Amino acid sequence: MKKSLIKILDIIADKVGVISSFLILFLILFVSLSVILRYAFSIGFIWLQDLYIWIHAIFILLGISYTLKADEHVRIDLLYRSFSKKKKKKINLIGLVIFGVPLTYLLLINGWDYFLRSFNLNESSKESGGLPNVFILKFFIFFLGFLLFLEISRQILNFFKKND
Repeated sequence: MKKSLIKILDIIADKVGVISSFLILFLILFVSLSVILRYAFSIGFIWLQDLYIWIHAIFILLGISYTLKADEHVRIDLLYRSFSKKKKKKINLIGLVIFGVPLTYLLLINGWDYFLRSFNLNESSKESGGLPNVFILKFFIFFLGFLLFLEISRQILNFFKKND
């Protein structure tokens, strides 16, 4: 049961990582289009600028849990790199419980309130001509909390997995 749950959580993290990486292609496309329109044709669209800012934010918010899964996040490892694999795993578990779980809780609770407030106000871009429905972007803050919860759960379950 635990192994199949870990496998499902692995698949979710990998799929989200793939989606996040594809967003980079759209980001490059929209930024390039915006630059070409602005400097070659003197045309500027606020909604296009909003769109690539949104894509950039969503790329980051989706990529955080995958980065944690891939163990590619930034850390200051002056001491950590010299520790044994077993000691590193214990330090990671302590870090996940002390820092990761409370952060996830804050993202879930505050992210949901942030999204809900924006949804109820039908918030739009502050710029005229900008994108409507800013709550879509704000939903991804809550979704980050959810994805981090799944990844932290996967890592904690992995720590207690037998035959390791």
